[in-house]
Amino acid sequence: MSITKLILAVVTLLGLNVAVYAAEPLATDSPAIFNRQLDEQVNRLLAQMTTGEKLLQLLASKPNGVPRLGIPNLEAGEVLHGVVSDGCTSFPQSIALGATWDPDLIERMARVIAQEARAVGIAQGFAPMLGLARDPRWGRIEESYGEDPFLVSRVAVAYISGLQGKGPNRFGPEHIIATPKHFVADGEPWAGANGEDFEISERVLREVFMPPFEAAVKEAHTASIMPAHHALNGVPCHMNSWLLDTVLRQEWGFDGFVTSDMGDIPKLAGGHRMAHDEMESAVFTLSAGVDIELVGRLYMGNLLQALKAGKISISVIDEAARRVLREKIQLLGIGTTTHAPSEAPNEKTKQEILNYKGNEDIWARLIADGKFNTPASGRRPDWQKILNDPSHDALALETAQKAVVLLKNANHLLPLDKTKLKKIAVVGPLATQRNLGGYSTGNPKFYVNILDGLKTYLGSSVEVGYAPGCQLKDAAVELLAPAVALAQSADVVIAVVGHSRAQLGENLDRDDLGLIGGQLKLVQAVAATGKPLVMVFQNGAPITEPWICDHIPAIVESWYLGQATGTALAQMLFGDVNPGGKMPVSVACSLGQIPCYYNHAAFHGPINYYGAKSGNLFCFGHGLSYTTFKYDSLKIEPAAIAPNQVATVTVNVSNTGTRTGDEVAQLYLHQSYTSLKRPVKELKGFQRVTIAPGESKTVSFPVGFEQLKFWKGGKWTTEAGDVDLMVGSSSDDIRQKGKLVLAATR
Repeated sequence: MSITKLILAVVTLLGLNVAVYAAEPLATDSPAIFNRQLDEQVNRLLAQMTTGEKLLQLLASKPNGVPRLGIPNLEAGEVLHGVVSDGCTSFPQSIALGATWDPDLIERMARVIAQEARAVGIAQGFAPMLGLARDPRWGRIEESYGEDPFLVSRVAVAYISGLQGKGPNRFGPEHIIATPKHFVADGEPWAGANGEDFEISERVLREVFMPPFEAAVKEAHTASIMPAHHALNGVPCHMNSWLLDTVLRQEWGFDGFVTSDMGDIPKLAGGHRMAHDEMESAVFTLSAGVDIELVGRLYMGNLLQALKAGKISISVIDEAARRVLREKIQLLGIGTTTHAPSEAPNEKTKQEILNYKGNEDIWARLIADGKFNTPASGRRPDWQKILNDPSHDALALETAQKAVVLLKNANHLLPLDKTKLKKIAVVGPLATQRNLGGYSTGNPKFYVNILDGLKTYLGSSVEVGYAPGCQLKDAAVELLAPAVALAQSADVVIAVVGHSRAQLGENLDRDDLGLIGGQLKLVQAVAATGKPLVMVFQNGAPITEPWICDHIPAIVESWYLGQATGTALAQMLFGDVNPGGKMPVSVACSLGQIPCYYNHAAFHGPINYYGAKSGNLFCFGHGLSYTTFKYDSLKIEPAAIAPNQVATVTVNVSNTGTRTGDEVAQLYLHQSYTSLKRPVKELKGFQRVTIAPGESKTVSFPVGFEQLKFWKGGKWTTEAGDVDLMVGSSSDDIRQKGKLVLAATR
């Protein structure tokens, strides 16, 4: 017997007059009719709900359904780069996804993640993370798509579209609600420390930090958004009505619901000291526009108490519940639930989070302990078939292949030729570790480490030896001698160095951008043998080591590549895959040079770094290939436009080498002599193309008001003048230049 029928039988026996609601199907032929019918259903439900049942809708933790009215539970979970649930596909970490510069690929990947999420019972996913990686000390760079607002915006729209579906497929049976986070400006916190406050002008806020969220709302139509931990210009984001109402709802037209981040409602009375107690915290957040509480039951009792005390009106609760119900009906339906509310939220886990005061990274531990895994009871009968679909693994491998960035390749050391090798030495403590990054399932379906990937690829044709050489935790040298001896006996050395989630990630920020432990000593020692050396970085944030950049001939940035890590890297190192990834962040020469993002204001004085280089080790957009590309025939049509017109920029890209390869053509622009100083370059277009040897492809980019606008006087505007257009292979490697004349201001 279903829970709805059971409740109906019980209330009949008790002589109670309770109506069990059954929904009518919604019309889909007209958006206006659909929205009207949707609103009518929501209003009918609200009229039958008690205050307590309305407050249940404001909880991310189950139970949050109302069985007597057919309102299902909404199960939420982590889906940053795969579903955090045992056996799900582990795709590359977010920073690696940004390195693909391939929105179409990201959308395909997100569709698979949504399908697996629904299979294990998740209907709302806490992703994508849209913070800009503007401070390399920040531990959460691994969760970001990069430092540039345009790149992050394009990946964001693709990811959300894949999770939620588009057009008639939006919120289909294999899609989920996306929840982009953290709104807004969390990527450049005070001292690089996660969750700390940020002071910024509205102009920079609008031009740099808000565009990914604006695109998420206006283009991808995200159904939920999560505010940031910190206070923005003195007001915590969770009680910032200007952010959550004025900008998000009134200006951008967001009609979904806002989900709090973990522990940030009580934090108003705790760390922020903006509310006197938990009840006031709940009132402040709900009144500002935070509809759902992520962890805990703070909203339940406190809002009831506030309602009785006259500190909040029922209309505010109704409006929040209405926003949640609208999305529940669209995604899950009403009147179809047959499952009883699942177990109550884990009180021990909740208290661990809210009471935590130590230095350990509690988020990583709770995820590793399975505290955030979706309960097995919520899985669909066909979940194993979906999770074990071979096409999902193939897509994870393809994504990993496209995320790898070749940073340096002196004398064409790469790709390696296995027919000319008898023995390879693999060194470094990360070569044998499972290194997935943050918000990863503790039990993925499989993981291929780098050493195993090389051994499987080479088989018995080449001997592969391994010695760790050092530890990540300290700089002890007792493991160094065996690694050096192994390197001396080999034809080529592959050093795998970097860090893991245990050293860097959420709430694990850094004040040293170099290699940790004894890794630099290891690299220097094996380099001293004179054997050809390939460096593979495995990491969630850029690593600054000028000595390595100067002395090591081949350097590969692999990030965290997901379950297929070793397979993808072996294929790339031996030439089966031609690397085409590009850097989504800049890499500074030293800690003292940050901020180091490429789209800074033009310098107007000497910049001298005593004892260090000026400029970056590797620039934004950089990435080499095993082939070469030529850019020519730049055209701008028309050559002059009014603000309401759009010009088209085209350029030919030709493969002048001997291998098929991918190139990411990048469009940057700059305008001088405006009333406000503009950045030296701003990315406004990119396209990843696959080109065969001797083949040419034409890429095109629009340039109009959207690409030229800047924030001034409380609105977007443009100003007349010449605009420099630059197309190239990276932010520093510009191959073609031209000018566009903007005729008049808007």
